[in-house]
Amino acid sequence: MRSALAHEHFFVDFCGPTSATYMDVNWADVTGACVESAAQLRCQKIDLLIDWTNIGVGRNVLLLREISRRTGLKIVCPTGIYKNLVPPQLAKSSVAELATHFYSELTVGIEGTSIRAGWIKTATTESGPTRAETRIHQAAARAAKRAGATIGLHSPEALATRAVMKTLELEGFDVRRLVWAHAQLSDTADHIAVAKRGGMVQFDAIGADRDDIFGGPTDDASMLERIAAMVDAGLGDRVLISADATVSANPVSSQYDRQNTYVYRTFVPKLRRRIGAAATRKLLRDNVVKAFRRGSRVR
Repeated sequence: MRSALAHEHFFVDFCGPTSATYMDVNWADVTGACVESAAQLRCQKIDLLIDWTNIGVGRNVLLLREISRRTGLKIVCPTGIYKNLVPPQLAKSSVAELATHFYSELTVGIEGTSIRAGWIKTATTESGPTRAETRIHQAAARAAKRAGATIGLHSPEALATRAVMKTLELEGFDVRRLVWAHAQLSDTADHIAVAKRGGMVQFDAIGADRDDIFGGPTDDASMLERIAAMVDAGLGDRVLISADATVSANPVSSQYDRQNTYVYRTFVPKLRRRIGAAATRKLLRDNVVKAFRRGSRVR
């Protein structure tokens, strides 16, 4: 069976797009490390990876294309801007102009290439969306509605998630195409509420050596409890899992504490024993394809 990873990063840059050190790395070294990592994933029969690095945190579509060409791994990357890390060329853009930019990356190509984004990633501050972030959320909703595309939301807290969902819906976005990332930090009741509205609930940081950077437990037993609760509620088709690991980060001190190979090497056997083989297959492949499928109005 071919499988997928729903939330990973080959390269991520936390310096910020206005910093002199942003994207200032040895790309030969980065490419080599990423190709090696992708090759290891292919050995695990993984053929699809959803990369969550978007505008503002180091998205490099030429890097992703090179990894794909050299390993055969299919990679889907996003458009959208991370929190308020707006690059200088978009700093003065209106909401409408940002929406047009996102839509163009979904339908035409990214940065002069023919490589198209497959979905839109947004993010919110944990205490709730800022005004600058809300403008990006509005733009994302407009572009996603026009393209029929998915929006992935980095949001560790349920209250902030609900606030962003309200903004998206006011712009006419269908929350059945929402992926709520870092949902493990919220309660099962919050997970079920979003899933019953049709949204996908994503449990990240599987394999972390310590508690999630936002404060929640990520040991395998805790993750299995969250997933099993969703399956027991009849919502297994609304669940996604992944490690949310980085292969290469700038600065190096920002490297995450987990490996993208952990999910299939160690966690998946435990998951099969807990929820069964059929439900596990759905989480590992079917749900990923459904969540990140091409926009319904994109040719």
